[in-house]
Amino acid sequence: MRSNKGPERGDGLPVRPVPGVVALPGPGLPFARAVEQVAAGPMLLTLVQQLSRDEGLLRSWALAGEGAASFRPESVVLADARLALVQACARVEAVAAAVKAELVASAYGQITTATAETVPGAARGGGAEASAQAEMALALRMTERGTAAMVDGAVLLTSRHPGTRWLLTEGHLSPAHARVVVDEASVLADEDIPALEAAVLRRAPERTVSELRRDVRRAVAKLDPRGAAERHADAVQQRSVRVTPLPDGMAEIRALLTADEAQVVCGALDRIARDLRPAPSEEGGAGAASRASGRGGFAHRPGSRADALVAVCSVLLDPTADGDFLPALTRTAAPVAVQVQISAATLLGLAEDPAHLVGHGPIPADLGRLLASDGTWQLAITDPDGRLLDLHRLRYQPTAAQRARVTALWLHCGHPTCSVPAARCDVDHTVPYNHDEPDDPGGGHTTCRNLCPRCRLHHNLKTWWGWTTTPLPDGTIAHRTPLGRIYEARPEPQPCAA
Repeated sequence: MRSNKGPERGDGLPVRPVPGVVALPGPGLPFARAVEQVAAGPMLLTLVQQLSRDEGLLRSWALAGEGAASFRPESVVLADARLALVQACARVEAVAAAVKAELVASAYGQITTATAETVPGAARGGGAEASAQAEMALALRMTERGTAAMVDGAVLLTSRHPGTRWLLTEGHLSPAHARVVVDEASVLADEDIPALEAAVLRRAPERTVSELRRDVRRAVAKLDPRGAAERHADAVQQRSVRVTPLPDGMAEIRALLTADEAQVVCGALDRIARDLRPAPSEEGGAGAASRASGRGGFAHRPGSRADALVAVCSVLLDPTADGDFLPALTRTAAPVAVQVQISAATLLGLAEDPAHLVGHGPIPADLGRLLASDGTWQLAITDPDGRLLDLHRLRYQPTAAQRARVTALWLHCGHPTCSVPAARCDVDHTVPYNHDEPDDPGGGHTTCRNLCPRCRLHHNLKTWWGWTTTPLPDGTIAHRTPLGRIYEARPEPQPCAA
């Protein structure tokens, strides 16, 4: 998923702004674009400070970039300008994080060397390294554990992630994005890092942290399938359930399970939670609002899974308890679906590419084959261009086949940056359905091309709160915000794609 950005280089990466140059907003150069073109550094920070403190200057600059053809209200223009300044601050933070990482790595190396040279015996047994971390921890008022993590991350970033470091230095990645790349790639050998960065960094500037983490984990699993299988086998031995006391009479239960087991447990709890929901007359305003905006999706109520877990365990521990209020436990209930995607070559044992567990991410090929052996296959018939043949244009509710096709295509909520699994979303019409004239050629028909999964929050944004969506010919959906900004979203590549 991506958003509108500034100019790009020929290779698709962002253009580097010219240091020391500030282009004033004016016709053809909106305020947000003018700020975006200022190189991240001391000048940008000074500019942001000045504009944030001088309301008159901010107003004049923001309005100067609108042009005569703009019809946006002044309040919207100023709100958009404030948001642009927030984005500029994020770029400055990224540059500062890059400089800090380089200094942390070099300072740690020099302190370690100096300690080994001047303190007898410190060069043996890791004493110089431990002393250097303790020295830095005191200077930065950090714990030694936190300092060790900071040093490890800085050394990895500066020594074997040149592409990630460059994007961070130019302000195109946040420190959190860079940490994801470094942390998730720590299991790879040095020779695999260039291939990893080539696979994930081109899209990284337009990804959220969670989206980038999915990308990196998928690439890691593909680059090191044998290592992924070995790490999974070791992790299975650590499965556990632990209880941690918390304040206010609470406790936390942590269950460490395999990915497929976790999906089964959560799916079962969701099903039971549906049966435990109060009757419509007992629901408050939030429930009514949820029904008013819904399209048949299930909105999680805070604590619903907890209620389901407690209810099940209570019935199992008390043989005299009445379990009729848990119809989802009956033998006639449909099994909880666990959807796994796997390439034909991997399924046949001809390749070891990672499979993809919907709602989780990449899993080792062996586990994917094991899950697929109990799976249910569904045939999708398409036209020569690969589009599903939609036969129910005039009905409002999507068919089960359409729901399955749309959720398999998008994988997640169709709102830019949202990571809610598509299976938990409403299936929404991108162009609104015309209830008065269902056969209107310009109406939003119930076809796979006009359907998109949206979580309840982002469904409400579109239905009630001023956001609009427009489908584009290539399958991309353009989202227009109340500020007038345009962000685009498209289906993710299938996780098992070559």
